[in-house]
Amino acid sequence: MNNFRIVFVHGYTASSKADWYPDLSPKLKDLGIDFSVPDLSGGDYPHAGKWLEEIDQAVTRSEKPLILVGHSLGTRAVLLYLEKYQKRAEKVFLIAAFANKLENAKRGGGKKFPDFFDHLINLEKIKTLVGKFIVIHSEDDPSISYRQGKELAGQLNARLISYPDRGHFYKPENAPIVLDILRNELIS
Repeated sequence: MNNFRIVFVHGYTASSKADWYPDLSPKLKDLGIDFSVPDLSGGDYPHAGKWLEEIDQAVTRSEKPLILVGHSLGTRAVLLYLEKYQKRAEKVFLIAAFANKLENAKRGGGKKFPDFFDHLINLEKIKTLVGKFIVIHSEDDPSISYRQGKELAGQLNARLISYPDRGHFYKPENAPIVLDILRNELIS
């Protein structure tokens, strides 16, 4: 696992100090993993362009093969990043993923993150940049329906890993699950 640069892209209003990142980060450090969890700007009103610049800063700090891990709105940001910057990634993990649907811009009254969904991403184009996509989604996700994750997995020809009871997959107790999936996928 230490042959890669892993960049985690958090979700809406999250940070490196939220969700499962504080529990996961020490474990990755103990394993000698080259990783980053950039604190993306914007708070309640993030902008896609700024997030993509900040993601690129984290990505370009290493020459190692790239692994991207997005959660929630971070899944959309990862796909937008690949489309805009044309970076190659060995694997992309999308946790609690949004489907490639413009109507997602209407969430929160259309004011929270509309510029993340201002166009349909050319998924065929980005599939050529990534060795393997893995979509991880809980069937009981109250924020982003399982249907969205399943749809995106189908469009990306991704491996879909489903759980019945992980909710929006943000709670700290999900850190061991995320670590196990990373280990299994990056060692194989």
